[in-house]
Amino acid sequence: MASKVGNSVSAAKEPKLSSREILLKAAGELMTERSTVDISLSDIARHSGLNSAMVKYYFGDKQGMMLALAEDVIGRSLIRMNELVVMDVSATEKLKLHIQAIITIYFRYPFINQLIHHLSTDPETSKVVAEKISKPLVEAQRVLLEQGAKAGEFKPVDPMMFYFIILGACDHLFFGRHIMKLAFGVDAIDDAVRREYTRTLLDMVFGGILKT
Repeated sequence: MASKVGNSVSAAKEPKLSSREILLKAAGELMTERSTVDISLSDIARHSGLNSAMVKYYFGDKQGMMLALAEDVIGRSLIRMNELVVMDVSATEKLKLHIQAIITIYFRYPFINQLIHHLSTDPETSKVVAEKISKPLVEAQRVLLEQGAKAGEFKPVDPMMFYFIILGACDHLFFGRHIMKLAFGVDAIDDAVRREYTRTLLDMVFGGILKT
């Protein structure tokens, strides 16, 4: 009896997802399961248990839904990024947390790197990605680099170069997972690989920008 009550309480605490959230969740799960962003509306409808017409209702079309999914995943991290900028810790610690967070997002949402690449190939959605994702990230990184330089922690670093180096390094671990398997015999990017890659990248980045 106690276990039934406990299960009922747990179920009651679980927030009910809206149809919009169910569709996005289904799309993300399918992309993760299949290791591709090439999924159909019928696949999403079947996986979500909702009519594919709901995609048009909420997002306009499949491309609009993919853009909404990217904004949903990255948007939350951008909020945390803005909070990180004003934290009362050193710029070095902030930048370490930032890089760790990027890798963790790619790890938790294996589809997100492919999705961003896909959206960036379309002239219209690429503009939205730039305005809502890339530019806020660039600005936050610029502030962190300036904070570090002002505090005497960092050498002067070009924010544009830093952006492409860091995003490229974080992205390619996941974008090039097939190379990892074929060239290094590593079948999957598990948490141990994620932690070791993060440690190695932080060592290399801060070995280059910290004032000694």
